[in-house]
Amino acid sequence: DAVSITNVTVPDRSASYIMLWHRPDDPTWENRVEFRCEYNISPAPATPPTITWLMGSFTNAARHVIYKWSSSGEVYVHPDYTGRVSVESRTHPTLILVNQGGWGRYWCRVTNEEQSDEFGTDEESLLFYYNTGAYNPPRGSGYSFVEVDKTPVRVKAGGTARLNCEGSGGPLASIVWFKGPSCTQDGKCNVYEMVINKTAVPQPHPILGPGTVNVSPKYAGRASLDFNDGGYYNYYYPDLTITDIRPTDVGRYWCTDDAPLWYQNDLRSRDSQSVVVLLDDEAPTPSCDGKADGMYQDPGDCSRYYSCSGGWLYGPAPCLTGLFFNEP
Repeated sequence: DAVSITNVTVPDRSASYIMLWHRPDDPTWENRVEFRCEYNISPAPATPPTITWLMGSFTNAARHVIYKWSSSGEVYVHPDYTGRVSVESRTHPTLILVNQGGWGRYWCRVTNEEQSDEFGTDEESLLFYYNTGAYNPPRGSGYSFVEVDKTPVRVKAGGTARLNCEGSGGPLASIVWFKGPSCTQDGKCNVYEMVINKTAVPQPHPILGPGTVNVSPKYAGRASLDFNDGGYYNYYYPDLTITDIRPTDVGRYWCTDDAPLWYQNDLRSRDSQSVVVLLDDEAPTPSCDGKADGMYQDPGDCSRYYSCSGGWLYGPAPCLTGLFFNEP
């Protein structure tokens, strides 16, 4: 691929959230929790990635960085977490929190600084709940959870891309597909473009309808939600379909949901996962039509070349190892 794709996995997401029980009477008990994080960057960059842990809701202005390990080696810790947060390994960036309480969503973000666009940044989240003995977490079962098929979607120009997503919250939840992130002039890469969204239905009532669907003008007439209920009431499949794919459509797309408002939910529980869309056009083939005798670069691979003689094509042939053909 021409791009280096970053892919982040938080292994404990399948359990929906991590719970730490308050057990002060147990002499072995520690107020300590670990959030695991794994990532893959392919092709791998020469410089180490930047590791960032954030706390809050996806795309919410209140979301903030609690820990950042820059590719340069510089470490930032939010003042509220001084002495309470650490990451021991850049290759396996587990977040360690001590003396932590309450409920919150923590995001592991990995950024390949050599791939400055949205292909170079991915993140995943996990909910944390500090249980003091209450029967249920503050929102009961109303937390948000999505699972995206993260296999890159390859589509030819003019074709159709279908992005698969499974979500919790049922047909009354709000759904948003975003594209991004992009960066602003101040260097903050937290700008997401809304592609399509369906508003939440405030109560479980059959006459309220499915909610209002809004589509970005850029995707008008091309983006749609294929909304299918799952096998359980609380699950659904808000897949995104984009037709007439254009070069500007390539990038990273995020499936985001909120459990419905009547579940005593709020935006802090919003979850999101991403998948990338790549343009899969066929590479141009070598040709000697209208060309003078000589050597030419393979249009699909600059490490190969071909020769033209009397209108006949010879090759393509590989350059010497590590060399590229520089066509004058």
